[in-house]
Amino acid sequence: MATSNMYYRDSGFWVRDFQAEIWLYLLAQEARAVADTPAWLACACDDWEIQASVGFVGCVSSCLDEHLGTDPDRVALVLHLSERVLQKLLAWAPAIPKDLVNSFGTAGDEPFFMDQPTEPLLACGRAFISLLRGELPPGHDSWAC
Repeated sequence: MATSNMYYRDSGFWVRDFQAEIWLYLLAQEARAVADTPAWLACACDDWEIQASVGFVGCVSSCLDEHLGTDPDRVALVLHLSERVLQKLLAWAPAIPKDLVNSFGTAGDEPFFMDQPTEPLLACGRAFISLLRGELPPGHDSWAC
């Protein structure tokens, strides 16, 4: 199973590609729902949807440095959207039905053959939020799940 390092500002964590892809897809969907989407967020959504759908093996990226930089308003908005994704995952717990997760278009050409447990996705999301908050020390590079 391929893994990618989700990083931001010289820190990061390892996560399985399918978890990163589902997380980024859901984050992009939340961001698309923002009224009067700023140009930087629309660009980030485009990147997140590409990362979520093309099946990069070991190269899934959140592109946070590129889209957020150190702008506190951008970080705050993505933190807010990330919290909304966590709530959505909690509502699906204990698993996202395979038909629904397959409709996301994540994981490239490989469909999911079973419902996807939400706990590993929640772990990815919590690590992602910690990363945005700067709570992971530089060079952390441990597993989200």
